[in-house]
Amino acid sequence: MKKIAVLGCGALSQTFCMNAIRLLEDDYFITAVLAKHHEHAVDLSMKIGSFACRSLSELLSLRPDIVVEFAGVEAVEKYAEDILSSGCDLVIASVGALDDKDFREHIIKVAKDHERHIYVTSGAIGGMDIMSTFAAYGNPEVSIVSVKPPQVYDNSPYLANKPVRRDQEVVVFEGDVHAAIRGFPRNVNVSAATALASHAHDMKVKLISDPSATRNTHTVTLHNPIMDAQLTFSAEPDHENERASMSAAWSVIALLKNLSSPLSFF
Repeated sequence: MKKIAVLGCGALSQTFCMNAIRLLEDDYFITAVLAKHHEHAVDLSMKIGSFACRSLSELLSLRPDIVVEFAGVEAVEKYAEDILSSGCDLVIASVGALDDKDFREHIIKVAKDHERHIYVTSGAIGGMDIMSTFAAYGNPEVSIVSVKPPQVYDNSPYLANKPVRRDQEVVVFEGDVHAAIRGFPRNVNVSAATALASHAHDMKVKLISDPSATRNTHTVTLHNPIMDAQLTFSAEPDHENERASMSAAWSVIALLKNLSSPLSFF
């Protein structure tokens, strides 16, 4: 049985943990949780019977096999190297951290040097298998359109703290994926994951604010000379963070089930 440690104790972490102890109990158990605010880790640890750690070093001293991250881009940048070099595999939910090529290549090298794995979850979308197939053929044309309610875009660097209109649908951004990630770092994990999986680093992104939207919806379009695909996903937002979708927590459960099963789906 493998030990899991969890970074972050927000709504997604809680959804993951409460269901993981039920659905993954034959293959995994959660040994520790770590949060920016220790009291949040204490609250979650009491619900699931794990340790509430005060530091990454304390968490790693419990020797987890896999660390699952729900703590944000800064946590990935701060902790990924230490996690991998300590002998743990790493599941990354905050995929935007991997848009930085130098950082991405560095932690991939660390993982390789220590014979560890980095897993990128599908999060609010899916279809990473077909995206990887497009990548294998090479040079796909890829675009993504994301539709969310106005308030999730507020306080984004790209908007310079200007609130988005609440009275009509508007395009708040249209451009390449790297500019989208810099301008909306809390909104575009799906764009980052799509670009990475498809190797479409010049991927086009359109972000739409829709006052009538009650779900976060993403449509990915892919083309190459031998195939075309259009994938649309619509998911309930995280109750604590409307920028994220609740399906992100479930995608980690699905990943771990896939890793432990003799029958795997790609």
